[in-house]
Amino acid sequence: MQHTFDAIILGGGAAGLMCAIEAGKRQRRVVVLEHADRVGKKILISGGGRCNFTNLYCSPENFLSANPHFCK
Repeated sequence: MQHTFDAIILGGGAAGLMCAIEAGKRQRRVVVLEHADRVGKKILISGGGRCNFTNLYCSPENFLSANPHFCK
């Protein structure tokens, strides 16, 4: 059986998954190749699914946003 794809994404991390999502929105056939046992694994390890803040002494009050809970 032969498969054809419009795009091959190397790496199933955050950037690779975003590329695959955007290509899919454009009706492209995409395959994501990842060496880990599942795609997105590093995203969960590094931030629990949330954005990482690296400043040690930062509190939610220090961020400006229309959504006051965006960094919690």
